[in-house]
Amino acid sequence: MATNGESARQWLADNGSTASQEELLRIRTAIATKLDAMPEEHPDEAGFLEALDVMDEWMEKGKTSEPENTTPSSLDTSPLVPDLPPAEVLSEEEKQARFKALLKKKHTLA
Repeated sequence: MATNGESARQWLADNGSTASQEELLRIRTAIATKLDAMPEEHPDEAGFLEALDVMDEWMEKGKTSEPENTTPSSLDTSPLVPDLPPAEVLSEEEKQARFKALLKKKHTLA
């Protein structure tokens, strides 16, 4: 059984064209069942989700999908609003006072 997108694509490349619709559905169901039984945030969860997506796409379109490029080509670190001046530097006491004021305001709104 496929446990990630790459193994699902490989299995489909080797067997997909000769596998019956019932066999494809059985494998897809097995992946979904295993995924449902998995606790949230399990390290294998993303792989099983990708395998499920690959199986679904194959069953819908009859072909394997190429993996999406998951590595970022470049990170844009430019400011979202370049015209704003940098925020003022606050002392520790000023930070505490502003935080307490926000908490007080929150409690009066609730």
